[in-house]
Amino acid sequence: MPDNVWSRRDFLKLSGAAASAVLLPACAHRMKEMEAELAVMPVNESWTPHAASAWVPKGAHGDACDVFRHTVEAATDFSWLSPGDSVLIKLSLNSPNPYPATTDPWSLACMIRLLKEKGAGRVMAGDSSGVQSVHWTRENQKGSSRECCKKAKLFDVIVQNGAEPVFFEEAGYDAFIPVYPPEPHHWQEPMWIPTAVNEADHIIYLARVSSHIMGDITSGMKIGVGFLREDSRKTLHQGGDAFYAMYEEINHVSEIASKLRLTVSSGRKVLATFGPDNGHVTAPPNGLVIASEDLFAHEALSYAWLLYNREHETGFFDVGVTGRLTRMRSPINRGFVWQTWKGGGFFQTPKIPLFIAGNIYAHPSLMNAMNRNGGRPKAIEWEQVNPSAGTEMMADYLRDKISVKI
Repeated sequence: MPDNVWSRRDFLKLSGAAASAVLLPACAHRMKEMEAELAVMPVNESWTPHAASAWVPKGAHGDACDVFRHTVEAATDFSWLSPGDSVLIKLSLNSPNPYPATTDPWSLACMIRLLKEKGAGRVMAGDSSGVQSVHWTRENQKGSSRECCKKAKLFDVIVQNGAEPVFFEEAGYDAFIPVYPPEPHHWQEPMWIPTAVNEADHIIYLARVSSHIMGDITSGMKIGVGFLREDSRKTLHQGGDAFYAMYEEINHVSEIASKLRLTVSSGRKVLATFGPDNGHVTAPPNGLVIASEDLFAHEALSYAWLLYNREHETGFFDVGVTGRLTRMRSPINRGFVWQTWKGGGFFQTPKIPLFIAGNIYAHPSLMNAMNRNGGRPKAIEWEQVNPSAGTEMMADYLRDKISVKI
């Protein structure tokens, strides 16, 4: 396959010129429909997921992992980990760009050390980068997840802390297995995931908190896209109305769901607009580390933190200009498919519905998760590990956003 002449950034810049032409009434109507569906969704009285978080003062990380440890230990008791067990840390490595475009090196070092202290044996850490950075087929490959990992300052952290770097495309095109999530689901053909998931006893998602031009948020739920082989990523991007549900359903595949123990995001910095690789970066006086055994609870709190950073830590220009580009997600996605995959087709790619965050629980990925779990949770139990003076306003904002109110 010949190299693409345009980068994804070039295409997004071109698309941005047409952003003012977007008509929102139909999109607003669609969001009202989702909120109406949420209003009549039953409550799953037995579901009260727990999430833990800790405030991290700006610049206060270095080698001190105590705050990270306390957050994770508040989220899980590690009863699932037996001495010598193997663990795969699934990174967020969509590009070679540094944190918060990718996983926080500080959180990665702390996680590896914590797992070793808890008795883990083989610890693997890796991903397969996004197709704009690593584009590969059975015959050809452009780019390397290993090189992305090095440029993002994560590779040395893995090696220096005694873990093993793993990059899924390096095992070859046939080192993937076809799987489906449990019914009902939105995948019309199998998704192909790496056999590397079978080499680990446990999986941990080590995410970041970021805006996403197509999904609005990328944190815990969307990190699963990195498991997909190239052809399955194309299927996802051509999912149309099912796009959000399809990426949420990756996490329900038995080979992943049966081993996923914990999701942790470092929100010391946040990519608050645009995304997933570029955009306005915030670094609030107090960042947030979020951990949960429940992926839904983690996503809700991460989404709330993303919105806080958009509203309170992002300037007018970035909100009003780069932030509005998400309204162009359908033509941007069509162009992305067209310029990434030979024969992808611009007009053959269905539209992706627009969601602009209001009630975060009306987001289609969260809606899909709730429907699969028999209804919306009764409540999310949020534990602040270290509440302190100066964080009350932020905590009140987050508490309001994650309250399950209709």
